[in-house]
Amino acid sequence: MPTLELAQLIQRLPKSDLHVHVRGAMPPEVFADLLNKYGPGEAFQDAPAEFMETLRGFPNIAPFLVETDRKWSPEEASRVFETTTFPQFLYTFNFTGFYLREPDDFRSLVSGVVGNLAAQRVVYAEITVSVKEYLRKAVTLPDLVDCLEAAAAAPGIRVQWIVDLVRDYGLQSGLDLLSDIMALRPKSIAGITIGGSEHLFPAADFVPLYDLARDHGLHLTAHAGEAVGPESVWDALRLLKVERVGHGVRAIEDPELVAYLEENWVPLEVCPTSNLRTGAYASYAQHPLVTLYRAGVPITLNSDDPTFFHTTLADEYRHAS
Repeated sequence: MPTLELAQLIQRLPKSDLHVHVRGAMPPEVFADLLNKYGPGEAFQDAPAEFMETLRGFPNIAPFLVETDRKWSPEEASRVFETTTFPQFLYTFNFTGFYLREPDDFRSLVSGVVGNLAAQRVVYAEITVSVKEYLRKAVTLPDLVDCLEAAAAAPGIRVQWIVDLVRDYGLQSGLDLLSDIMALRPKSIAGITIGGSEHLFPAADFVPLYDLARDHGLHLTAHAGEAVGPESVWDALRLLKVERVGHGVRAIEDPELVAYLEENWVPLEVCPTSNLRTGAYASYAQHPLVTLYRAGVPITLNSDDPTFFHTTLADEYRHAS
């Protein structure tokens, strides 16, 4: 099939995205509105001086910290997403979070992301949200949960939420936050994951957190097998008893693990472009997606942080074809 026809077909097909981070999918027009709402003095009033000095060293961020008296267009705002290294991506990701200061800011982010997914013919999405990153003096947990519940009722797309209880915050933080969330009885939160520094905070540290989530009837996934090898996937399966694995691509390094995933029908949430941008693989040709698929491992294609990684779910399907 000619490339243009394939691209048009993929665009029209109903799709699902099971691994997409809400801020990682921020539309540039949403960020432009936030830039024009807050000057850097207001947005970063509580930021540490050392952090600000580091931000000024990144060419994609520096203009937004010094040009304070202008209005930014979406095209201009999109320049912040031009990153070339993984550390630069991480700092840029954190930079954008400082502009989400009020409930309406978070509401705009969520509405923009959900609308953008629906426009791509994504009919079902499980969107990951790192709740703790958005809690500020002016933003409470009930505010955020109300926003998530409202977004789940958007027409044309079914949305459920995966709460990322980020590893770096530690076990007790995750237990406390999950208990507070579930006390609000949200209907649209489907499950949990743990993202963050996979190499510093192993799955074994979070067994009680997954036990608590299971007791609440939540579904279980975890970021594993991305920055760390197959042993991280094994721990997610054996210790956390996850139902599927976020990324998980380095399972390819262990034939026994590949066989286990196939035999037990454990899906991997594969995000090919993300794996290239974070340095896990050098090219689509070297990516193990096809090998895993041919081995019978259940695969879902996902976009992860599409705005930052300059991809869409349709792009991921084209790369896989």
